[in-house]
Amino acid sequence: MIQKYAVKVWLGSLLMLLNACVWAPGQHMDTGMFHEKNVNLNDFRKGVVIKPINGALVAKQRSNEVKHDLIIPKILVSDFNTYHYEIEPQDVLKITVWDHPELTSPSGTFQSNTGNLVYADGTIFYPYVGVMHVAGKTMEQVRDQLTHQLSKFIENPQLSVEVQTFRSQYAYITGQVNKAGQVALTDSPLTVMRIISQAGGVLPTADLRHATLLRDGKIYTLDLFSLYERGQADLNILLKHGDILNIPDNQLNKVFVMGAVGKASTLFIQNDKMSLAESLSDVNGFSGASNPSQIYVIRGKRDKGVIAADRFDALAQLEVYHLDASSPDALILADQFHLQARDVVYVSTTELKRFASVFGDISRVINTTAQTLILKKAAGF
Repeated sequence: MIQKYAVKVWLGSLLMLLNACVWAPGQHMDTGMFHEKNVNLNDFRKGVVIKPINGALVAKQRSNEVKHDLIIPKILVSDFNTYHYEIEPQDVLKITVWDHPELTSPSGTFQSNTGNLVYADGTIFYPYVGVMHVAGKTMEQVRDQLTHQLSKFIENPQLSVEVQTFRSQYAYITGQVNKAGQVALTDSPLTVMRIISQAGGVLPTADLRHATLLRDGKIYTLDLFSLYERGQADLNILLKHGDILNIPDNQLNKVFVMGAVGKASTLFIQNDKMSLAESLSDVNGFSGASNPSQIYVIRGKRDKGVIAADRFDALAQLEVYHLDASSPDALILADQFHLQARDVVYVSTTELKRFASVFGDISRVINTTAQTLILKKAAGF
């Protein structure tokens, strides 16, 4: 509740700021180095380049999306060919000795039809063999050990060992899925895709891009969008006992469209797909005071871990893209330019000089928000 309230307050403050700057341009603002006399229309701040949205930029963006493969930490790399389920306390074994039903289902007190429970000390009791330690062993290893022990009493014993009930090891799935909870590890490998399937799939509010896996006290971020949409199979990680997979909501997976548009709005990115054209369409296009040649996308750089407090360094954390919607190919470019979470789409009413006066204030809001997200992540939210 506090998080949602903070987001509302932030957005409300940002809209008030923009309204004050855009709709009342006659009011005085201390714009510092963004004062009109310091503005350069091509690069109004050294180090911050406004990149035109053109065919070359769109082609580069698409190329990065296709070729982008995430590097998986070694601790998460899975080898399905070597997977074997290891028996642990609380598992129930089913042991069958062929041609010897008295051992498979005896009437004595040492075994019952409910199977052989692995006790807390990792042992079972079996006729003629006595107490045998099985924890940490595979079903094949227990079978070989029993075969060896029973061969002292039975000629050429033929037997099978399987886990009748898996009760010792679990992985957990939480967040935006239809059925959160625990899923037992079995002799069939439990993968990320399988546990999501057993949880009934993800909800429409899920943010697959920022799923997390908690393992051995460490949190790893998983881009499951690349797994489902781009087929990056190595993201289908093999889960271990105690793993917690969390699918977060998409409350942070949004873009902000403001300025001279039909209706300034916050838009959610569904399935990591939203073009600049879609965002403008969803806010009812331009207002009567808009200048279609002045459309900007303001983006915080993703490779910065620390956001500077002063305006000079804060702006170095930004990327700015410009679309001239008055050009003939603008609609095609807008449809092919993909937005990212936390992007700000701004439609100006005038030329760049007037827009520059509010750009610095927008950048401070963006970077303050980014720093908040970093602190929240560090705190485990």
